Formats: sequence, structure tokens, C-alpha cells
Amino acid sequence: MKTKFFKLFTAITLIAIVSFVYTGCKKEEKKPTSAASAADNANAENAFAGIWRQISTVTDSSNALRSPSTTYPMVSIYPFDLVTFPKTVVLDFGPTNILGSDYNNRRGMITAVFSGPYLDSATVITITLSNYYHNDYHIQGTQTVTNKGHNAAGHLVYNVVVSGATVTHPTNGKSSTWNTNQDREFYDGYLTNFNIFDDVYLIRGTASGVSMEGESYSIVTNTDLRVNIGCHWIVSGNFTLTLATYPTYPIVFDYGAGTCDGNATAVLDGTTYNISMY
Repeated sequence: MKTKFFKLFTAITLIAIVSFVYTGCKKEEKKPTSAASAADNANAENAFAGIWRQISTVTDSSNALRSPSTTYPMVSIYPFDLVTFPKTVVLDFGPTNILGSDYNNRRGMITAVFSGPYLDSATVITITLSNYYHNDYHIQGTQTVTNKGHNAAGHLVYNVVVSGATVTHPTNGKSSTWNTNQDREFYDGYLTNFNIFDDVYLIRGTASGVSMEGESYSIVTNTDLRVNIGCHWIVSGNFTLTLATYPTYPIVFDYGAGTCDGNATAVLDGTTYNISMY
């Protein structure tokens, strides 16, 4: 399915570099030194992105449905036709880890209820989890995807909301919370159904959470993040990450002007740092 758009802040873990840089600047002032919020945001983002990718293996942009299966991950679709809605899709990974094609381990169950066909304006897809684990992290929360129809440019736009998400560490039992509200515009490549590598998505929105260390943070996109499926990195756009305890020290992360080169910059307290995303 051509909906590989769930990498809102792909390089967010690079904020760790930002945090360590802070410790060497103006030592007379207290500034951020922890990357916990960035790491926990990345874990949550990756887990919920993976959840939608799994649902996308069952239905695609032509509104076709994959046949039910009786081997893990087991797929069930009810009712199994193209005309009756709402429709419930269940992916059951079973009680032990299954390694996916994206090299992530999963177990437990994902349930998605479609109010209508994926391509239909106003269709709402509500995704819930049951005993679901991603790389042994226990993932809880609800993901809601709403087809907002076409914008003025004729591009489909989907609103994606994750609410009440909790990510629990597999060994120490600590938990982080996470929420996000994003619009994802299918900007280019939608006319070539059999070539996902020319797909382009523009992503804008907000995220917030509390890290496993109790650190509150918020993220907002300033200019649309451009995701070229054929490139390993986000190629343009920027966002700001703000720690609640350091509101006067926002971090502005910029991916550049559109070149697929893995280069970005971080602006910290008026100083620009070059970042290589490798």
C-alpha cells in the first residue's frame, strides 16, 4: 500500500547530539543535558508507524483486501467483501515474537475498524491494541486515521491522531506517555500504483509526551517535513522541540532544502550546528 508516511520525526534521536552540545556552552547557565525525551518520542513514533504499516499490508490504495490467513500473523476481516462497512480487520501476531520484514519483532493483536473504504473522503479508521508488544516494549493507545479528502491541489490528506499512548520498557518497567496530531498529505507519486519509490508525503503537526524519566516535552513542525520514499532521510522542512523545564531553550531542527544527502542543522541558543544523519 502506498501509505508509507509514518515517519514524522525520523531523525529525532539526533537530538541526543544537541543535548550533549549544550553541556559545553555557557556553563554558568542551566541548560538541557538529557536526551530522554527525544529517545522516548522516537520509540513511540516508530512503534505506531509500524502499527499502521502492518494494517497497510491488509488493504491498499486500490481498496483491495488481502485474503484472511490462519498462520501467524493471522489476518481476519469481517465482513470479507468490498461493499459492507464498517469493516473490522484483526492482525494477530500470537503470544511470541514474530520478526517482520522491517526487522521489528511483534506479538499481540492489532484491531482496525474501517468506517468506509480507505480512499473515501470522511472514512475513519480506528486502531486499538491488545497485549501488543513492539521489540518487547509494551505499546498501548489508540490511533485514529481520518480521510480528510482532497485539498485545493487535489492531494489526499489524512489526519492521524494517537491518543493515550503508553510505552513500557521491557526490563525496567518504566513508562513514557505520548500523543500526536498530524496531517499527512499524499503529495506526489499517487498515479504510479506499482512504484512506491516515487511517493512523496508532506507532514505537519504536533507531538507531546512525558519521558520515562518524567521529562515533559512538545514538538511542532514549522515547515512541512518532506518524505521521499526513495530516500533514507527526510529531505526538507523543520520542527522545534521544547523541553518543559527549559522553555527558553527550544531546539530547531532543519532537514535542508530538498537534497537527499543526510545533512541537517540544529540551531541551539543562536548557534547553528551541522548534523550528519548516518
